[in-house]
Amino acid sequence: MIKELATFITRLRKVTIVLFALAFSNMLAFISVVSGGAVDFLFFYLLPGFLCSWFISRNSGIFAAVWAALVWFAGYAIPHGIYSQTWGDFWNLLMRIGLFVSCAITQSQLRAKLDDLAQLAARDFLTGLPNGQSFYELAAVELHNAFGAQPMTLATIDVAGLQTVNYRFGYQAGDRMLSAIAQTIKENVPRPDLVGRTGGTSFSIFLPNATSESANAVLQRIHDALDERRRQSSHSLTFFFSAVACSKPPQTIAELLHQADTQLDRMRGAKTDTIQVAALEDLPALN
Repeated sequence: MIKELATFITRLRKVTIVLFALAFSNMLAFISVVSGGAVDFLFFYLLPGFLCSWFISRNSGIFAAVWAALVWFAGYAIPHGIYSQTWGDFWNLLMRIGLFVSCAITQSQLRAKLDDLAQLAARDFLTGLPNGQSFYELAAVELHNAFGAQPMTLATIDVAGLQTVNYRFGYQAGDRMLSAIAQTIKENVPRPDLVGRTGGTSFSIFLPNATSESANAVLQRIHDALDERRRQSSHSLTFFFSAVACSKPPQTIAELLHQADTQLDRMRGAKTDTIQVAALEDLPALN
């Protein structure tokens, strides 16, 4: 439930979140005034700063925190008489402003650290590409945002021969080659953000709005670039391209991934580079 609520708030416009936070503070102050100052909502006054600093930015969190403190003071002072406030009351106001602002800043720093950790967890350490889980989520978002009968293609590229490179030249040479392959793929696709490392020697590419013909052209361009990279390195590598195209969005990305992997399994073992682009409608259903 908390995750769904956070997702809902994230989709709201920033100005909507700020206005809600300010209105929430005003509502608490109004209740305090109506109750004659008998009810205090110290904990709840922290929420506006939390909302803005977590979902928008640190500066907006500070603004909401200061507003909440000032509104709290108004809610406390009005029932007791504004002109009857002593220096101690104003000191308490400054203390509340400091407390609320500190909480908002701490909250924004925590969010920044969590975002950094999420980025690290979603990336392959060697190539910098999205890992398997992250790629799946990115492709699922594209699938969700697809309209009508928009075509799309998912391709998997497997590299054979890297183990031989590791044995002959060391693992550092193999890692450099793997990173170079990843960079080459990214440089030759329409959407570099939709390229992921989904296996030890496997990469996946999601091509929104791509028919089998246009996908084949993209894969051929990638192959030519990888072939040039292979000649420069003098390593004996073999590239297998397995792609599944569909004329309209499938039910899930898993369907495309499974079909591409199944087709790739049949291709492995060949001595030469292979590119196969199949239509999802022509493939047998997976059990």
